[in-house]
Amino acid sequence: MADLYQVSAASCNRHLLDLPNEILQEIAGYLPTDRDVFHLSQTSKEAMSKIFAGESRVWRYRFGEKYEIPPGRTFAELKNEYVTRAVVLGRTQDFRQREECTPTEELRQEFWMEIVQTMLQEILTLPTKLLDSSYTLDYLKATLKDRATFLQFPNERGNRTELFYVLQLCLSAVALDPSMKQHCRRSDYDMETIYSIDKGLLATHEADDEFDNTNESETSSGSTTPVSTASLDESGSEDDEESSEPSSEASQLPVVTSKTPRPFVDHEKLDLDKLLQFRTFWQRHLLSSIENTYHESYMQLEDWIRPGVRKYDASQGSTLSGFWLGYYSCIHPFPTTLEELEHRQTCATHGEEPELMVRLQMHLIFLRLTLTAQSLELVESESLFWPKACNKIVPLFEGLKTKRVPFEGIQDAYGGTEGNHIFGFVEDMEIAYGGISGWQRICFTLCERLGDEVAEVKEGTDGWVHIYEALLIPGGRLMVGRWVDLKEPSAKGPFIFWSTSS
Repeated sequence: MADLYQVSAASCNRHLLDLPNEILQEIAGYLPTDRDVFHLSQTSKEAMSKIFAGESRVWRYRFGEKYEIPPGRTFAELKNEYVTRAVVLGRTQDFRQREECTPTEELRQEFWMEIVQTMLQEILTLPTKLLDSSYTLDYLKATLKDRATFLQFPNERGNRTELFYVLQLCLSAVALDPSMKQHCRRSDYDMETIYSIDKGLLATHEADDEFDNTNESETSSGSTTPVSTASLDESGSEDDEESSEPSSEASQLPVVTSKTPRPFVDHEKLDLDKLLQFRTFWQRHLLSSIENTYHESYMQLEDWIRPGVRKYDASQGSTLSGFWLGYYSCIHPFPTTLEELEHRQTCATHGEEPELMVRLQMHLIFLRLTLTAQSLELVESESLFWPKACNKIVPLFEGLKTKRVPFEGIQDAYGGTEGNHIFGFVEDMEIAYGGISGWQRICFTLCERLGDEVAEVKEGTDGWVHIYEALLIPGGRLMVGRWVDLKEPSAKGPFIFWSTSS
């Protein structure tokens, strides 16, 4: 019986080997797993040579099962890329900074990031059959979730390179995916950086009982009026009306001004570390239920309305989307010590039900934007869409060949009535940071609606006017940055918006 089985197996193997190479390779390509392909190749030396030939079609089939196939690649190139990814991404990578981390482990992590960089370029540029994702992105997400702590520890790498920062920022939508369960820690960002406070301005001693009692009273009252860092004179008073935007009211901090304001998003000297800290702040507060701030509101959003990495049509990545959703943060009342700032972090915190969800939703903003021109490069026309008062706080980039596209729109808030007016612009950035192109700077001004009018962009007038400046991450679906009060420029805070249209 055993002899009969051996004869039958040999006969079957012979029939397979008699098939044309293209047919045999196609059969191998459709096997469920790499292990199945390997077992088939082990039936004989001839089978191995035919299946794993340098120009074997099997590599195109195997590659296409997990990734989008870049155009113009030979079978041999696909083989090398497929095998390299299988080996490198199949190994667990721990990005926590450890004293015992060896030079070999450092090199492995650098190589790992180079592989991810290549995959990210494919994700952002190649067409896909999936509506809001891609095969390559799905495989990368599985790798980041199961075999790498890359997104979980954004601030624990010793010698962080430009590529490290760029990959972190470009994968922000993945980092904000609740299914990834990588909400990082408070120590991964600096609160003075988040609120643009000069180092040493806040006292570093512990809060006294008087502040704690005042803070408790403010929290329990359910007030939704954020207070900024601007100073009040003795006759100043706080407005008790609810607002859908960061308030221009002030605390007891002195006004801090800059003699030579620089762009928060600098085309030529992009502060990747600062921007990553802003992203990490939101990663913590959107995903961590311990914070009791934005998490509950964020988790109520449907999966399809949360941040995405790319648009369905990759060629539209640099075209401004029309619909955006996101959060801003401010602090109320502003702490007098660094310890209190680090403890509270945001005014969207620790309210009593049902006031808690009202507080959280008041920080949830909708934007409806419309491009007003395809391109704007003439300096003479800048004042038409970006007044001098705005330019003093958020200056235009002065590059000679900068492509700048203006837009306008409406801002709505949860439970709001008529929207506030928006006007702004998008600038293309020429530098491909980390080897990834498609970075953009977006700046816009929100003017409070006052009945049938809107607040003027002038000091000493009614209504608030807030300027938003952010980095638009390649893919065109997520921006992270800070807002500044035009009438009280010392009032600042972080924000994050993402496109809800793919």
